[in-house]
Amino acid sequence: MRPIFLFSLFSIVLFSCKSQQYTLDTLPEKQLVFGRGGGISGEVTTYVVLENGQVFYNNSLTKEHTEIENIGKKEAMTCFRKMDSLRLSEMNFDHPGNMYYFLEEVNGEERYRVTWGSKDHEVSRECKDFYKELRTTIK
Repeated sequence: MRPIFLFSLFSIVLFSCKSQQYTLDTLPEKQLVFGRGGGISGEVTTYVVLENGQVFYNNSLTKEHTEIENIGKKEAMTCFRKMDSLRLSEMNFDHPGNMYYFLEEVNGEERYRVTWGSKDHEVSRECKDFYKELRTTIK
């Protein structure tokens, strides 16, 4: 009886630790979205980071929509904390250039996006640094 109890307990713990896995069709309400676009081709590359560490990639020209390498829950939560500290909801910054970059916070129906690239308007150093950090984290 004891081995069955231990096996059952182990199974419950093991399966309860596995986080929810999402697909492009079943994304959660909370997302960190970033990317770049523009230029001659007008190509837009978008990355969607989820709190569980899953990352999705989208390319507007090739129509590629795929899940890429998971960054891990701990790294994802660090990214979400940094995004929260930027307070995108308090910014009103939409100044794309020929080539542009963006950060977007999604929480259900609420979407807060910062877009930059115009030579005439400079986005905050924190936004640029966070974008670079995301690009390094997502390989």
